[in-house]
Amino acid sequence: MTQRKHPKSIENSSRVKKYLPGGVHYNTHSPKTPIERVIPFHKGIGSRVWDPDGNEYLDLFCKFGALIVGHQNLRYNEALKDCIDRVLAVDQCHLEHEVCERIVHLIPCAEMVRFGLSGTESIQNALRLARAYSGKQKFIRFIGHYHGNADNIMGGAVKDPRYPAPFPGVGDYDTEGRDPEILQRQSFLIPWNDSRVLEELLSNCSQEIAAVIMEPIAINGGGVLPEPGYLEKARSLCSRYGVVLIFDEVITGFRVGLNGAQGLFGVVPDLAVFGKALAGGAVPVSAIVGKKEIMNLYAQQRVVHMGTFNGYPLGLAAIRATLQLLAEDSGCFERMGSLNLRIAECFVEAAKNASLPLVIQGVPNALLFHVREKPVEDMVNDPPDLERNALLYLYARQYGILFSYISRMYPNLLLAEDDVAFFRERIGEALIAAKKALQLLGRG
Repeated sequence: MTQRKHPKSIENSSRVKKYLPGGVHYNTHSPKTPIERVIPFHKGIGSRVWDPDGNEYLDLFCKFGALIVGHQNLRYNEALKDCIDRVLAVDQCHLEHEVCERIVHLIPCAEMVRFGLSGTESIQNALRLARAYSGKQKFIRFIGHYHGNADNIMGGAVKDPRYPAPFPGVGDYDTEGRDPEILQRQSFLIPWNDSRVLEELLSNCSQEIAAVIMEPIAINGGGVLPEPGYLEKARSLCSRYGVVLIFDEVITGFRVGLNGAQGLFGVVPDLAVFGKALAGGAVPVSAIVGKKEIMNLYAQQRVVHMGTFNGYPLGLAAIRATLQLLAEDSGCFERMGSLNLRIAECFVEAAKNASLPLVIQGVPNALLFHVREKPVEDMVNDPPDLERNALLYLYARQYGILFSYISRMYPNLLLAEDDVAFFRERIGEALIAAKKALQLLGRG
């Protein structure tokens, strides 16, 4: 099987770069790679997508995990079309009671709900709620966790672990153009999965700390699961010190199960933020959910929450359709996870045959791969090699397999047996090519 040719994609890339910076819609400080990154897609069916040159790909990217319903899911598409035919842009709509009630029924911490468009904005609104509720200003976040494209919560490094207020660093999420003091002024940055460090910081600085925010499964932090008892300890410490516990479930919510990661682990935060798979993947929607006594700060008009498209009909229709599909498809999470694990097994076997070190970790419906010998456990002292991972992603794409460029493998409701076979047929040659490229770069 030969690598794909992309003359139309290359032409498109060169043309779009004249108007779209870098020819892409987002960027970090990710490592540069030797293969052209941009391929546009114009058709998708099930778990497959096609580029303008007619090349077919298995889509394990699923728009950073948002597309949980799959491409051309007929029931989902019909629900959105029905909404478009009924009503488009109104301030309140007929769907809001049903959708809010369903979310409250499913999510353990959800007593009330507010909607937004992006995870970034809803995280910022959750932090605003926590500050208003607690009367304190700072928040604790964790190395490797990602909470959106906002200056106060991206990147940073710590000089003094005794008072871990971060300063601007040189990582993938550090950026020019932001207030250089905003990280230190607003947050503490500590290692995740270390109860002692968290307890010590809360004990010493709880009078400053409004919130602790974390991914309950560190998908952005390498695919690391919480140590047994860690989430429970964080919950207990936050309750003891009067600190709002916020779970960022933008990725995990409605991807690991109908009750989110908090339902999976049985640990209930005070607030949680959802996005991505919440609305199936076709339209942008996010949600803040939480305890009534905190959420009612909106009703009391103590906390402002604005947004032209908050609770817009098409977004609510997408949420309703997604949650119906997930609830009515008995065993869907187990089925998706099982197929994704079988793909992972093929991946590991092919890597072994190519003499390429590879580990896969995370949870079945949100897996990550790393080109290394051992799983990622310590994002501080032993982080993943992003450049090697990115190279593997690029060579897999050349053979028709789409991962997320940040090493993710996401299944969807339409993933099927023939997709596993498609993967198995292509991944071996892709990894052999990637191995040769790494050797040429002195990274093999």
